[in-house]
Amino acid sequence: MVSARFFRRLAFVTAFFAYLQIALGGVVRVSGSGLGCPDWPLCNGRPYPPANLHSIIEYSHRTVGTVTGVLLILTVVTAWVVFRSRRPVVAWLATASLVFIAAEGLVGGVVVVNELAPWLVLVHLGLAMIILGFLLATAVMALPASQGKPGRLLPVTAAAVFALLLTGSSVVASGADDSCHSWPLCGSGLTLDFAGANAFTMLHRGAVLVVGLLLVYALINAMRRPGLRGVAVGTLIVFALQVAVGAGAAVSNSGLFNGLHVAIATLVWAGTLSLAVLGLPRSDRATSLARLAVEKRPA
Repeated sequence: MVSARFFRRLAFVTAFFAYLQIALGGVVRVSGSGLGCPDWPLCNGRPYPPANLHSIIEYSHRTVGTVTGVLLILTVVTAWVVFRSRRPVVAWLATASLVFIAAEGLVGGVVVVNELAPWLVLVHLGLAMIILGFLLATAVMALPASQGKPGRLLPVTAAAVFALLLTGSSVVASGADDSCHSWPLCGSGLTLDFAGANAFTMLHRGAVLVVGLLLVYALINAMRRPGLRGVAVGTLIVFALQVAVGAGAAVSNSGLFNGLHVAIATLVWAGTLSLAVLGLPRSDRATSLARLAVEKRPA
């Protein structure tokens, strides 16, 4: 019999691989390896990559995606076996991630066929983040029962961080990161420049300021709640690192900084979403029914 503890480990491992796929996707993008395998699902007409760095990077991304897909199927099946009766929300969250990963695979193929059309790359990233979100929600909602204390601040903040990630992707897709090599603004670092593609840069950096303030406020509030304190502190540290890496990426336009920027931004999203889900109540159906029966019992 599969235990709930085994499922939790499986769910978190699957979420980790989903994160790894996103991080590798960032490496693919900043290294210019998106067409390292110009066909799909093969790579240059064969099931393995040629001895070419760009092909190997792109193929690694696809391989991790395949492993993630297998783990995800196992997670969905196990979720229905373990939680179908006791906590069905876990099974439905896992199933939702499977639906989105199927869509992600189709979009990935279309992205390659259309030679990395910017709007398709943006959709591809957005779907990847949604898949990671569903997997994290699946793992968190499978944790031991907790009464929780739901609120609006953390969910709103998580949604804002998601939108911020998409504005960052629009900067790369528009090529604005190639023309504004200063921070926090363009020019000498203190110039507002809304000409051409730099408008995307200004949009993103303005969003970073607004969403960053909201995020810090939400994380400080979350630190006051015992069940959320550790994740909130970790997310705040990661966000501070993200700001530093973002500045480095803007000034240097280094592939290393750009790759780290995507990977760390994804961690900020993951931490914020995890906090939002951790604040929700978790209880097994039998426990909930028993509690309801006690509350309705005549005095």
